[in-house]
Amino acid sequence: MIGRLLGAIVVLVAAVCVATVLAETLAIGYLRYRGKLDEKTVVKLIAVANGADAPLPPSARARAENEPGPEQASLEDVARERALRSRDIELRELALGDNLAMVQTEYAKLIDEKDRYERIKTAFRGQLDELREGVLANNRDTARAILENMKPKQAKDQILRMVKYDEIDDVIKILSLMPTAKRAKIVGEFKTQEESETLAGILKRIREGVPEKDLVDQTEKALDQQDAAAN
Repeated sequence: MIGRLLGAIVVLVAAVCVATVLAETLAIGYLRYRGKLDEKTVVKLIAVANGADAPLPPSARARAENEPGPEQASLEDVARERALRSRDIELRELALGDNLAMVQTEYAKLIDEKDRYERIKTAFRGQLDELREGVLANNRDTARAILENMKPKQAKDQILRMVKYDEIDDVIKILSLMPTAKRAKIVGEFKTQEESETLAGILKRIREGVPEKDLVDQTEKALDQQDAAAN
């Protein structure tokens, strides 16, 4: 069955090829009979048979060659385009420079304002510290005057209470401002072992320069912190 089918296909292909050759022969014979089988016609037939486009006649080829191609940019257009781009970049750089100068000016103003604020704050704190110290000094003078007018034993009891409430620095300042005779009478009332130990602690702190030394140390520390913050 398959052999018969293949044989039929071979016969069909052969018939087509023979028919094509006969058609081309008849066409050539007809053109020759009509007197139109010249060299140009043969070239066209060969080109069509090979599957190529037929060559254009001289008139059509001349028109194709004379037609203008796609329009190309001239040198002037290219130069103008480059100039526009360069100008655009220049304007952008100028705008960027102006903005940068404005930012730098505002930053300088901000720094000046910050420095002025720091000076005002420092001056205010100084005045506040002076006011507080003045108030404390007046209060200590008042307390000292009260203790001086008490009997020595009563003054001692009040001093012990102040030490108990962790006011030993105030005790030292008050005793330091008292007249020597009045202070000696009060100190003489510290008779028990516990009272003597409390008095020894008070005298030790007086020898060490407390609380004035602590105040100096705190002031130096605050100055160091301000210098570190400024840097």
